[in-house]
Amino acid sequence: MTCGDIDRFVDAYLDGEFGDDDRAEMERHLQTCAACAGVAQRHAAFKATLRAAAPRPSLPAGLRARIDAALAKVPPPRPRWRRVAVRYAPPAAAAALLGMLMWSTHPFSPVVEDAIAKHQRDLPVEVTGRPDQVRAWFADKVGFAFRPPRLPPNSVLRGARLASLRERDAAYLVYDVDGEKVSVLVFDPHDLPLEARRTRYVGNHQVYLDGARGYHVALYRDRDVGYAFTSDMDEDRMIQLVSTAVAP
Repeated sequence: MTCGDIDRFVDAYLDGEFGDDDRAEMERHLQTCAACAGVAQRHAAFKATLRAAAPRPSLPAGLRARIDAALAKVPPPRPRWRRVAVRYAPPAAAAALLGMLMWSTHPFSPVVEDAIAKHQRDLPVEVTGRPDQVRAWFADKVGFAFRPPRLPPNSVLRGARLASLRERDAAYLVYDVDGEKVSVLVFDPHDLPLEARRTRYVGNHQVYLDGARGYHVALYRDRDVGYAFTSDMDEDRMIQLVSTAVAP
């Protein structure tokens, strides 16, 4: 290993990209070359400063699980440092992570944006109780026929509050579904663009699927009322919730 190799691959070494043999070879060189050891120390100090200064938003549990599952499918890295460039982006992990990044950064509709923003803020509730009690509370507070969605028996309505969506009244409900938070935005969909990058049909309902920052959103209309389900559950589980909600 030469000094030129150290300069080229020091970041991969510091980021834990090397296998055991490669790391040992790198460290032997650093122990005998003061110049390269100084380079490694400066890079390490810069990374530490950057990590300390940068915000560290919490990673949704669902996104973490999907990343772990994708990385678990990656074959073991090649053993030699000279092939480390190949290991920077193993095909399976690169494809999975690129797809997640594209999913999280691609432009999405205003309704999806609002639904995710409210879900992330952990808004306090204003009313608790059974679904019928929550429905009665909203009766004179929104300008549409508010109906809470029907969810499966493993769902618990934690509470609701008055909200807004694109400058119109909306209802915001928070559920616990098997220990996972699911929020539902209920609104008048008139003149609002319910659109997304994917659609699926559940019965006779068209469901719009989108998401960002590790969250999935499922949008649909039911008898002139709009619903936006948001969670870090995977898409199939979101569809199961919607299936229960729109069942006749």
